[in-house]
Amino acid sequence: MDQTNKKEFSKARNKAFKLLSYRERTIKEIEDRLRKKDFTEEVIKAVVDYLLENDYLNEERFAEMWIRSRKNHHPRGRKLIYKELKNKGVNQRIINTALNQYLSQEDELKMAEYLMTKWLRRRKKEDSSSYKLKNYLANKGFSYNLVYQVTDK
Repeated sequence: MDQTNKKEFSKARNKAFKLLSYRERTIKEIEDRLRKKDFTEEVIKAVVDYLLENDYLNEERFAEMWIRSRKNHHPRGRKLIYKELKNKGVNQRIINTALNQYLSQEDELKMAEYLMTKWLRRRKKEDSSSYKLKNYLANKGFSYNLVYQVTDK
């Protein structure tokens, strides 16, 4: 790497570190953000390789963190979490492994029940068998089986 590229690499790496200081990221997220800052593909690849080699970037860890965050703070169903991770560029195999490892059916049921309770609190005249409620839960990524299981109790 020549002097200019070393400077660029250093700037790009610092930008990546800044992004990683807020939360875990995927390779795709880092690449996209560095492209926005007009770094060359060569520099971006070098930075990503560096981050991977030193375990600053780890998509298994990212997927685990994402699922835990969804479970604890922003309840979502398996389908929506899968879609979110896919959109962030996480490999399908990693997503499936992480979902099976960190999201049990019981977890998903609890999240759906929590969202249903929250939804019903805001709507006095609706009941738990409401079509709108079922739609709401389905839009949050819960399977229809789970939606009916929760709403028909």
